Amino acid sequence: MRVAGIIAEYNPFHKGHAYQVEQTRKYADCGYVIAVMSGAFTQRGDPAILDKWTRVRAALKSGVDVVLELPALFAVRPADRFAAAGVDLLNALGVVDTLSFGCETDDVVKLNRMADLLESEPEELKVKIREKLGQGCSHARARGEALAEMLHLRSEEVNAPNTVLALEYIRANNRLPVHMELMVVKRRGDYHAANGDDFPSATAVRALLRDKRCDEALSFMPEAAAEICRKACQSSLSDGQALDNALLYRLRNMPLDAMAELADVNEGLENRLYRSAQQACSREALLQAIKCKRYTMARLNRILTYAMLGITQELAEHYQTPPYARLLGFRNAARPLLRTIASTSSVPLISDTVMLREDACFAIERRATDLWGLSTADPELRRAGRDLTEKMILELD
Repeated sequence: MRVAGIIAEYNPFHKGHAYQVEQTRKYADCGYVIAVMSGAFTQRGDPAILDKWTRVRAALKSGVDVVLELPALFAVRPADRFAAAGVDLLNALGVVDTLSFGCETDDVVKLNRMADLLESEPEELKVKIREKLGQGCSHARARGEALAEMLHLRSEEVNAPNTVLALEYIRANNRLPVHMELMVVKRRGDYHAANGDDFPSATAVRALLRDKRCDEALSFMPEAAAEICRKACQSSLSDGQALDNALLYRLRNMPLDAMAELADVNEGLENRLYRSAQQACSREALLQAIKCKRYTMARLNRILTYAMLGITQELAEHYQTPPYARLLGFRNAARPLLRTIASTSSVPLISDTVMLREDACFAIERRATDLWGLSTADPELRRAGRDLTEKMILELD
């Protein structure tokens, strides 16, 4: 029986995600779908709108069979590290033969050609990237525009958010000894769309939730997921601004040399960050103070989250791939699959997190979950240690 893997944030789980699961089952003829999902914080460094256990329940109710956690040490990273960690974790399970992802295009030939060029990085591409960097572009945009020029494509085709991740999934998959088969699901609706059909962006759904337009937001979710999320709409939504004071306190009391040791900090950025943190009154004000052409706002935002979570360059380099597969939840019908994974996986399949108490990677996870809790108004979610006390979720069929 074929097994498909999806790397996701489900922030929150909406009809577009359900469509991907449905299409994956239909066209890849998969008996099981495994999702590797980020936990408390997203790839861009923001707290997820809902806690991870709520998002797991929504995914399991909407067709996903097994949800594993992508550790925060990898989930809050640039696209290449995020994608590679997800692919490596799926591959380590020893059962996944299909990699499914959404993209603005489903032209696999074109995607493979772009991914191959990025991987080989011929001299012509390097020259074009240097030219774009010289014009003040961030490295990510310079690389995308250079690639577009080489392939005579519009830059929007290459720099579209899902395409960027798709190319990194393909590159990571191509490095595996045995490649997973690619299942590309063409994205329905625009990534930034706020309305207009049943497939708005997750960004738009989050905006509706934060504007207290819950019924409208829930209408863009599968019915079962909507019912689960409805209960969380009152006091369990995260508010990233609630963490601003904690961030500023952390930065104002962090030695300059410790800032320099944070992941992805280089070229003296720590000096700019240190000075600006003394004056800024919010996270947004701090980002505005340290922004420059060479760094994307997403990268800077991640670095601020690294500071709160203690993600150093040394730690990031030490853990090249996820050291365990933490089981967040599964459907009862997936028990046979889990028994197989337990015997085929090259990393431990963890259902009891007590086994991870001494793991440095899991220590970051615990910090992330505890910090996320402080972004909500719900007393139950604000308590510390939930990663050790919350039960994994079993969805009875």
